Amino acid sequence: MYILGINAYHGDAAAALIKDGRIVAAAEEERFNRVKHCAGFPAAALRYCLEAAGITIADVDHIGISRDPSAHLHKKILFAASRAAKEAVGRRQTAGGRIKEVVGSGQKGSSDFGLRNSDLARVPTATSDSESSALSTQHSALGIRDSALSTSSPGNGGNGGPGIFRQIKDRLSNAAKVRDLKDDVAQALGVEKKSIRAQFHNIEHHRAHLASSFYVSPFERAALLSIDGFGDFISTMWARGDGNTIDVLGQVEYPYSTGIVYTATTQFLGFPHYGDEGKVMGLAPYGQPRFMNEFREIIQTEAGGKFKLNLDYFRHHAEGVDMSWDQGSPKIGRIFSDAFVQAFGPAREPGAALTDRERDIAASLQQRLEEVFFHLLNHLHQETGLTDLGLSGGVAYNSVMNGKLLLNTPFRRVYVQPAAGDSGTALGVCYEIHNGMLKQPRREVMLGAYTGPEFTNDEIRAELEKRELVFETFSDEEVTRRAAQDIADGLVVGWFQGRMEFGPRALGNRSIVVDPRRADMKEILNDRIKKREPFRPFAPSILEERTADYFEQDHPAPTMLMVYQVRPERRAEVPAITHVDGSGRLQTVSREVNDRYYQLISDFAKLTGVPIVLNTSFNENEPVVCTPTHAIDCFLKTRMDVLYLGNHSVRRKS
Repeated sequence: MYILGINAYHGDAAAALIKDGRIVAAAEEERFNRVKHCAGFPAAALRYCLEAAGITIADVDHIGISRDPSAHLHKKILFAASRAAKEAVGRRQTAGGRIKEVVGSGQKGSSDFGLRNSDLARVPTATSDSESSALSTQHSALGIRDSALSTSSPGNGGNGGPGIFRQIKDRLSNAAKVRDLKDDVAQALGVEKKSIRAQFHNIEHHRAHLASSFYVSPFERAALLSIDGFGDFISTMWARGDGNTIDVLGQVEYPYSTGIVYTATTQFLGFPHYGDEGKVMGLAPYGQPRFMNEFREIIQTEAGGKFKLNLDYFRHHAEGVDMSWDQGSPKIGRIFSDAFVQAFGPAREPGAALTDRERDIAASLQQRLEEVFFHLLNHLHQETGLTDLGLSGGVAYNSVMNGKLLLNTPFRRVYVQPAAGDSGTALGVCYEIHNGMLKQPRREVMLGAYTGPEFTNDEIRAELEKRELVFETFSDEEVTRRAAQDIADGLVVGWFQGRMEFGPRALGNRSIVVDPRRADMKEILNDRIKKREPFRPFAPSILEERTADYFEQDHPAPTMLMVYQVRPERRAEVPAITHVDGSGRLQTVSREVNDRYYQLISDFAKLTGVPIVLNTSFNENEPVVCTPTHAIDCFLKTRMDVLYLGNHSVRRKS
């Protein structure tokens, strides 16, 4: 039985395919079309998944997408009606006949939350006669989607009140006009709709996240947490997983969201692009958390593990936020309100020099996020009594937070879905259908993230010859030894092997690998290739059995989603991977999960005595490379020293 999962029409569009409960393939669209965080429909990723299985769409039994327009529909309508009523009260006719706007109604010609009406019409549903997808607008900032019903749009005059009911009727009547998921699948594959025999499913966003962190985890029973911006009107959901069942225990609803807080502050600090939140996480250790009172006012904890926002600091719930979800990279308008300026001073302009103020705001934001996170997790443990935890959602990419959870909660083991953000919901859809709905046996434990395209040595050779490059070819034993020697000699090594990773991290198959013992290696990488901000750290890959020798915690972190403290006595030994606060976002490498990468690090350890290499993603201001062509292009346009593709290597001429 084949099941296809899709994440579409917001950031990190992706597709995944499973067969009889085992992963066949999963990949993000950005890796194929080379547009970072690509939104829209994952046509190329879908085609890849089918090709990897050697099947056509006619062989697929079930197809699902990680959104459900009908989920929490009554709450969306109540919120929209309340919003419309407030807007109506806020309007007053002035003596001159003009309308005074007390409560903003969003951008002209756009919905209440900034999505243009044409964008609303692009959100798919699984069947053309289901509820209007316009009721669940899509947005992502660390996973922001599904803001709420619009209360102001062209055609109703933006007057609120009775207009909301007319709008709801209009949006529902649009359902038959909205291209459904089957249409988009057929168009992407160039086939007739009638050739698709699969049953279609809408899977609620956070249930897809939860499924992605449980049904492929090593746990038979576990507490589960999905935490992101918004999806299907929910920002946070927690549950108990047991066998083939996930029981939802609680949730935090729109407009409250930790993801919103982090993204708004990221924008305020002058990092405006989708995905820039990781920059703020890297900046935080340089500051002091002197703004804790302000952030405890901005986001407040409540009983039962919940939290709420002081909405005075935000625009998303009242004025609207302009968003673009075309096939390109997502774009998000300003989320923070003028209250941020009143609390912290003027927003930093992008590219302006960083000051202690920005560093301290970042430190305070990070510490407050951790406080709220631990508050929620301690409640989840109390409610479930379990010590195994599954984590998912865009906020679960905060590896600093993740690395502290075992020290600050009763949980003893944690599984973080490697594609914890929205791309991973494509995989979650597959397993929610297979395990949650169909109650099929659990058969997959996803220890790594190697689910993307791979290329044979013959295919790589053909590309090298086509490009007229001089190359050498080595045996399996020789290739890791030669690469390890190059790393030990201080060279910058491109390492392209096996199947591409799923999710944001390069885990030894699409990596640039260098010597962690050299204190100047960060500057070398940034100067030659990465062009990143100097405050951002680089990551260590370490032999799993040696983790405790170098780090203060040794819980496995095979997908680089945990930050631990480097042991003080080891920091001078590996300065290139030790951040300013003595930490490292590590990847623990086992032979079971990635044999060739494990052998590379082992060979490096034999040469140097250090069982660690510095690992950064194989790219230069673009998505991680997918094909040999991408890898060669990146090698040629940067100042990498040597490129290993499979068993072949290319050296830069002196």
